Amino acid sequence: MAYKVLSLKWRPQSFKDVVGQDHITQTLTNAFEQDRIAQGYIFTGPRGVGKTTTARILAMALNADGGPSAQFNPDSDISREIADGRSLDVLEIDGASNRGIEEIRNLREQIKFAPMNSAYKVIIIDEVHMLTNQAFNALLRTLEEPPSHGKFIFATTDIHKVPATIISRCQRFDFNRISLQVISDRLEFILKEEGILSDRESINAIARKADGSMRDGLSLLDQAISYCGESIEYDGVVKALGLITDTLYFEFTQCIRQKNSTGMVKLLSTFSGFGIPAPEVMVGLGEHIRNIIYAGIKEGESLLEMNKEHQQKYVRESEAWERRDLLRVSQVLTDTSAIIRRAEDPYLLLEMTALKLLEMDQSIYIDQLLSGTKSAPKINTKSSVVSKMSIPKQSSNISISEKAYPEPDLAKPKVESVKQDSIPPTVKEPVIPIQSKKTETLSHPITEKIEGKAFVEIQKPLIPKEKEKNISEKKETPEPFSEPDKKDEENSPVSSQPGLTIESVSKLWPEILEKIHLSRPSIGAIIEECIPTDLDGNNLTLQSFGKSGFNIKMVERGIPTIEKVILDKIGIPLKVLVKNGDGDSQQKKIVKTRAEKISSPNDDKIFNKIVEVFDGEILR
Repeated sequence: MAYKVLSLKWRPQSFKDVVGQDHITQTLTNAFEQDRIAQGYIFTGPRGVGKTTTARILAMALNADGGPSAQFNPDSDISREIADGRSLDVLEIDGASNRGIEEIRNLREQIKFAPMNSAYKVIIIDEVHMLTNQAFNALLRTLEEPPSHGKFIFATTDIHKVPATIISRCQRFDFNRISLQVISDRLEFILKEEGILSDRESINAIARKADGSMRDGLSLLDQAISYCGESIEYDGVVKALGLITDTLYFEFTQCIRQKNSTGMVKLLSTFSGFGIPAPEVMVGLGEHIRNIIYAGIKEGESLLEMNKEHQQKYVRESEAWERRDLLRVSQVLTDTSAIIRRAEDPYLLLEMTALKLLEMDQSIYIDQLLSGTKSAPKINTKSSVVSKMSIPKQSSNISISEKAYPEPDLAKPKVESVKQDSIPPTVKEPVIPIQSKKTETLSHPITEKIEGKAFVEIQKPLIPKEKEKNISEKKETPEPFSEPDKKDEENSPVSSQPGLTIESVSKLWPEILEKIHLSRPSIGAIIEECIPTDLDGNNLTLQSFGKSGFNIKMVERGIPTIEKVILDKIGIPLKVLVKNGDGDSQQKKIVKTRAEKISSPNDDKIFNKIVEVFDGEILR
């Protein structure tokens, strides 16, 4: 007797034998029990998941002895004829080779005749998406109103290529990829029935290679049996199927962490020696990085389709990585995968990508960099960003806490003295150190704290008595009080709200403009040409320097939005008035200069210090 491959020998013969598609088999079984059989069905899904097999089982159930039933006898004569493709009442054709309008016309003629030995005449069209548009059009009328004894069953892997007019006339069933666990259990069952020894690791390797296809899994199992004989071992499966072991993938990530160029070059040579295409290696590396990321998430290892031992192996690997570094590695691999199939030398591109990953510095948070922290617990300081961007040494009389702090508000700093018993009560503020050849520090440094910021310790240097006397005299002598210019006092508008002036509104005006841009871009583009010029009580006057009166009309339409943004920003309701400022170029120049001066960051000491440390450049 001729040998029969496993995919045909163990092909399901009933609904209960179909694995991984319970939502479909249960629906069809219920349809038979309720006598709700449709005239047309369309099965869609990946390759090798049971579409054509289910179509044949459905045909057997329709033509079962004693009438349609989901609980039919698969060993009956009619069922055997359908399974072997010998039934005259079940026509199974390939849509790729019978795609023309003439073939569809022949089917329309055949389905008109009553079945010979069965209850229904069933037409199964595999890969139905390959039919031409004319063939689909010829099928529409017959599919919508077939004869009472006619049924259509379509199968396709590309449902989007099937016209909507065909899909709407059928019941659609979507077949899923079969999980690794289901494939592994099925393969293990078949091996036991065949009397072949195996281990779980080998079965899982075959199931992963099958990639959700039961038919592919059975074909690979056939190949492994041919190589290994009566006992399947993992090493034999790797050689027979050309697999890349997980050990090599773990060596890849280990070389990246350790910056091991020698080990990486040897590993790439091993990949090339296996003869596996570079795109497949890239896909495997991408999946490996994905598995490490999943394993680093709480209970994420349970989502990995592998045995418990392999899951724990990925968990241990994830503990040696920062997630942000894994995401960067994954991004590089993804970008390379998009072009490696079109490369003239794919392995050269793979090798250069791997060496590029070796040169990639491990990432670090900006707060660690600013605070002077050497590195995070998992960062290798020998190759981290910190080692290449050294923090400048602080002066010997100033030490900054390692705690990161946001940019302080230098406009109105609030100083709070830290209580220390050893500090004399007469000392209220630190003395700025004066460079001198001889200095001595206090035994207890004076400490100040900017509210909500980091601690800064300033040590008081020794100052010669004469200079100290002069400094104290200057300090005790109050500066003369200068009366405000009467002209400025007259021009400065007064608000009924305490502390709110036109200057304070002008200071916040750039931020108000930004919020208006976010909420109403059309209004924001016009109001850029407006400047606050007067604040009388709760009335805020905006002067428009646009070239036409159209700008004023547009601003007036957006007054509710402007008033709402001002209320959110200032906390005081103001009524906005708009007037034309054409010709008043002098006032526009003065107000614009004042706004630029207020918004200039050059007076920010912390900002200037950051620019100095990082050799930065002010762009805007």
